[in-house]
Amino acid sequence: MSFLLSRDVASSIKDAKLRRDLGFVTLGVCFGIIFFNVTTGAPIAGFANALGFGDLLYAFLLALPVMGGAIQIFASLLLERSAKRKPIFLASGLLNRIPWFFVALLPFWLKERGSLLSSIMGLLVFASVGGAFLTVSFMSWVADLVPLELRGRFFGHRSLLATVASLVSGLFIGRFLDGVPGMVGFSLVIALASILGVMDILCFFRVQDPPMRREEKFYGSLLALFRRVFVHPQFSRFLLFAVFWYFAFNVASPFFNLYMIRELHMGFFQIALYVQGVANFTTLFSIRLFGRLTDRFGNLPVALLATTVASSLPIFWCFTRENNWPLIVLIIQILAGTFWPAIDLTINNLALKLSPDLFRSFYIAVLNLFLGVFGNALGYIVGGAVVEYVAPPIAGFVRSFGVHFSPYYVLFILSTVLRFLAVFLFLPRIQEHRAVSFKDLYRGVLSSLRP
Repeated sequence: MSFLLSRDVASSIKDAKLRRDLGFVTLGVCFGIIFFNVTTGAPIAGFANALGFGDLLYAFLLALPVMGGAIQIFASLLLERSAKRKPIFLASGLLNRIPWFFVALLPFWLKERGSLLSSIMGLLVFASVGGAFLTVSFMSWVADLVPLELRGRFFGHRSLLATVASLVSGLFIGRFLDGVPGMVGFSLVIALASILGVMDILCFFRVQDPPMRREEKFYGSLLALFRRVFVHPQFSRFLLFAVFWYFAFNVASPFFNLYMIRELHMGFFQIALYVQGVANFTTLFSIRLFGRLTDRFGNLPVALLATTVASSLPIFWCFTRENNWPLIVLIIQILAGTFWPAIDLTINNLALKLSPDLFRSFYIAVLNLFLGVFGNALGYIVGGAVVEYVAPPIAGFVRSFGVHFSPYYVLFILSTVLRFLAVFLFLPRIQEHRAVSFKDLYRGVLSSLRP
């Protein structure tokens, strides 16, 4: 499996077993990205639309799987006291992925709307619990598995291959959903995604689990855990930024798909072509560059550049119409494909870099607790409530002046404002050891481009 690694990463690792293990870690994400895209992207939006879900109910459908962040503290306690990351990862990963297979089948088993809804929500609660243990164990595991000096390049190349898998699978899935419309198509795609998600977890079956870096066992209280994290000067500032940023992002993110389906009347292949195809094709040329930039200049200047550009993207959607969307959406997705992978890369790297080796899983657990509850789930629900109850009267008032204005535009404008607040109020407060300033990054990139 080491052939899946980039040449420079593979040549830097002398241990053949570690090369093979990192190859399996890379292979897993190629399956996992398809699961993630289906269960959070246009297919699940179409599934909810076919079931007759409103915006708020759709938001709850997306919020439940990430609500597991609320119990990641307990997952971290179990991980620290048992030090058995691999068994916890494998068991929780299966619990996270398998319920989606039954979610796909439920519409054919249950016809009564109340029973169907409660059953779907119940299955997603199980998936959420599995996701809590999965995230904590994975972050702790790879932090010890991947050498620090190679993390930027390794995760950059890993993201590159995931992008290829996302690109190819997205186009096939989009074409399939246009050819097999209705609940049958959505259910088959979600069931397949569940199977591929399980394959992602099974890729880690033969990966070694190095001893956890523990100077002492933790037997303290949850209060002591929170105090330890919140008094850490750099990690607490990073936590504040990450939560605010993802809340600002998730207020609008699930509703781009519904907007394309309901108001731009785009087909699923068109959505896949633009949202995954164009964006992912662009990512192929940018992700390895950003991996090298983070290794050379640090994560913070790269994060500042990428988040600044990404903050402006939602407002572009307000200029789209059913008869003019191709060019505007093309520009949006080129920019998104260039800079969003850099955001994911730098935030993951900062989480690992700013959390200490001692009790790292606790720090990651607290981060994911707040991200899951306040950054993701609360963002989805607030966005759903705004677009269903607050946005319609605002849109109606604007339209009374003869201006085309969709209720979704209220979300897009709100997300833009909140993103810029996160970038300029919270990101500058973080300090990273050996990171250069944004000006130095700019000069360094320019000098590397000169002949």
